[in-house]
Amino acid sequence: MKKPILTILLSLSVMIAMACDQCSCGLLLGVQPHDHASNIGLQWRMRYLQGERAGALPVQIPKHGGHDHGAGGTLERIEEFYAVTELFGQAWLSDRFSLSGSLPVLRNSRMVNGENTARLTGIGDPMLLARYAVLGSTTGLDTAVVRHRLTVGLGVKVPLGRTDVSWQGERLDHDFQPGTGTWDGLLSLEYMVRGRQWGASASVLGRYNGGAADGHRMGNSATITAELFRIIPVKGVKLLPSVGGYVEMARPESNYGVQEEDTGGNVLFSHLGLRLWWANLGLAATWQHALINDLGTAMTPNRERFTAGISYSFGRE
Repeated sequence: MKKPILTILLSLSVMIAMACDQCSCGLLLGVQPHDHASNIGLQWRMRYLQGERAGALPVQIPKHGGHDHGAGGTLERIEEFYAVTELFGQAWLSDRFSLSGSLPVLRNSRMVNGENTARLTGIGDPMLLARYAVLGSTTGLDTAVVRHRLTVGLGVKVPLGRTDVSWQGERLDHDFQPGTGTWDGLLSLEYMVRGRQWGASASVLGRYNGGAADGHRMGNSATITAELFRIIPVKGVKLLPSVGGYVEMARPESNYGVQEEDTGGNVLFSHLGLRLWWANLGLAATWQHALINDLGTAMTPNRERFTAGISYSFGRE
């Protein structure tokens, strides 16, 4: 094999994502066609949430509408869509050190019984992540039968996105805004091992959220992704199908130090992915289906997540 295909594998899955796509918590690092190659690309991702709540609902539903079947009123169907188009890039500055970043544009919408009750489009909060390969391969030809890498990272989310967007004269709640208005810290830990045809990877990404000027604070959160993948060469093209699981965990939100106990929670998704490389060009897509929603009653249950991305690799090998 003239060039190592996949050794950076998995900066994790097609992406690393935090618990809220609407908070611009995703950071695509991507699998690269060359070891230690820098890249640039574009990613699109969509999250679909759906639940029900009793009562005649106003335009501004408490939090995400919830999944409460409380007494009285008419059972309303709540649907939410969070779509993010994100420009991302990664630059290797040495054999072990890299910098990654992303700039998202969000398009969010909420429907009650099929009618729009909230909608926005706006620039989200960009992210920067510095990563260091503690163990594993450095630059060089892919001659080893088994290769592995352990990477740790530190990063920051920058409060660029708006936090005051309104719909029909009413300010949308914090979870729905394109930005959070806070500086947040990121901590990542990733491990990948692969042979000639098979491999596995696992990643943890944690986020520590700061407090906003209005006293609101998003709950600290973390994600865990694990994958088993197969490497299939087909006439100059590299295919990598994968299967695994994806977990999101978030602490409750708070206002002036008082927790909102009906927020936060855990979600378990199944994970199916497919990546394709041709020369320096990479394509990737994933579908994640929510298996378990252990959420606060003010949160709308997750149903599906989709991602698709394109990237171009260049520079170091």
